[in-house]
Amino acid sequence: MAAAPSPAAPPSHMSAALITFPSSHPYPSLPAPPKPPTPRPPQLHLVPRVAASAATARRSASSTSATERLHALVRRGELDDALRLVESLAGLNPPSPAAAGPCAALIKKLCASGRTADARRVLGACGRDVVAYNAMVAGYCGAGQLDAARRLVADMPVEPDAYTYNTLIRGLCGRGRTSNALAVLDDMLRRGCLPDVVTYTILLEATCKRNGYKQAMKLLDEMRDKGCAPDIITYNVVLNERWEDAEKLMEEMAHKGCPPNVCTNASGRQLSWIAIRKCSHIVPLTFLF
Repeated sequence: MAAAPSPAAPPSHMSAALITFPSSHPYPSLPAPPKPPTPRPPQLHLVPRVAASAATARRSASSTSATERLHALVRRGELDDALRLVESLAGLNPPSPAAAGPCAALIKKLCASGRTADARRVLGACGRDVVAYNAMVAGYCGAGQLDAARRLVADMPVEPDAYTYNTLIRGLCGRGRTSNALAVLDDMLRRGCLPDVVTYTILLEATCKRNGYKQAMKLLDEMRDKGCAPDIITYNVVLNERWEDAEKLMEEMAHKGCPPNVCTNASGRQLSWIAIRKCSHIVPLTFLF
């Protein structure tokens, strides 16, 4: 008789684990590791821009240092060294705006020393700066080179301002060229630059001396028509010319044996009163009469 089979042994712990996780892998699955980031291609198109920015920063620092040296040289009157420094900076594009002031001062000093040709070289290194051009116009006028000043104003690469024209007009009037100064006024109006009270005051003084009182009055009327109000200096310029005419006439009377009398003085007082009434913004000082 066959022997009875022995009872089955209880399952081991490993067997129980295999039963519990019947998958082919005896361990639970772990999360996959993150994928490495995709490398970005190098942005080579930014390299020239960054290089240009760095170069600009270096030029700016160099320009600032050079401008400070230029200012010091001009202040000490070392004009030749300042001129060489300006020419070394001429390659900067665009020229440093901070250099405009020292360059204008250098132009003035060169012109005052009779070196207008050297001053013009400085102007060429300043670019389109009206301050430097105004200094050159003033330098030409001070040196008596009025035609050169007129050509410079006509050919300026930047629009002249009222100061530019006033400088030229004053230079022309100071040399007795009133008709040329009036032509500059016409050019000023044609180019859309409005004259100011300084412009008309300069012209009125010259017109009184050269063309007489009536012509000055026409110019004064034109001044008002253009919307430019005369100020006390303008009126004084015109009135002073009338006083000078009156003084000359009284001297002539005395030389011809007809000295001024009480009526003459009364006429003078009446003329003074009329003049003050014309200046409506002035309070009459009645105790003077």
